[in-house]
Amino acid sequence: MAKVFTGSYWTSLLEAEGDRALHALVQVVFIIILYLVARFVLNRAIAHGMDYIASKERAAGKETSVARIITLGNLLKSVSGYVLFFVVVFTVLMAFGINLVPVLTAAGVAGFAVGFGAQKLVRDVISGFFILLEDQYAVGDYVTIGAATGVVEEIGMRTTRLRDDDGRLIILGNGDISVVANHSRGGVILNVDVSIASDSDLDKAEEVLNRVGKDAAKELGGVVAPFKCEGIISMDSAKVTLRLSGRIKPEAEREINFEVRRRAWQALMAEGIRIA
Repeated sequence: MAKVFTGSYWTSLLEAEGDRALHALVQVVFIIILYLVARFVLNRAIAHGMDYIASKERAAGKETSVARIITLGNLLKSVSGYVLFFVVVFTVLMAFGINLVPVLTAAGVAGFAVGFGAQKLVRDVISGFFILLEDQYAVGDYVTIGAATGVVEEIGMRTTRLRDDDGRLIILGNGDISVVANHSRGGVILNVDVSIASDSDLDKAEEVLNRVGKDAAKELGGVVAPFKCEGIISMDSAKVTLRLSGRIKPEAEREINFEVRRRAWQALMAEGIRIA
């Protein structure tokens, strides 16, 4: 007991603790360097792998798959970053001689306590993974999810972001998505109805509208299948209504609808066919 009060005891104790602390500090620095290098290499490997796959899909003309591959690559980077971070935290604690059993026990109890609150989070993450895996939709697709319709801007681990036709950003939890209508897979049908005077030459009007439809397919971006006159859809004593029908990319519906109507009006008027 008497040696506790001697200077040599405290000197040796401080030297031992100092050596231990210095050794732990060197280990921590080394661990952090390894973490940064591993994260850099892993991110580069994921990026190169995704770029290679995306280039193959692009060369095959599968543009819709490219956005999904890019999104999946970002998701892999995020998940791998979280995993590496937690590995580093536990390794640093071990370097300082901290017993991880109580830490893990406390984490288990806390995890059980918040488990019910985290169910929504887990469901969102799992649903997001399967959305990507099953290729339900990709960034750039025009979709309807529930009451929301718009262009997919981002597919994250927890949420999907849509930009609707009015420019509003809509954020949806992946776990809440049950029914998806993807309008970008094969295009959507656009019907353009044109009413002309009942005494007009119908054969000539149909010929003019078919010509307008073919020209629109050649000159307008977003037309998947040419517009074709489907014939009379309604008539009365004053007018006859003809229908032009074509398949388009949904995101271009407004512009194509306006332009086809404008061209039809101009072409019919040029042929002396009155619009009713």
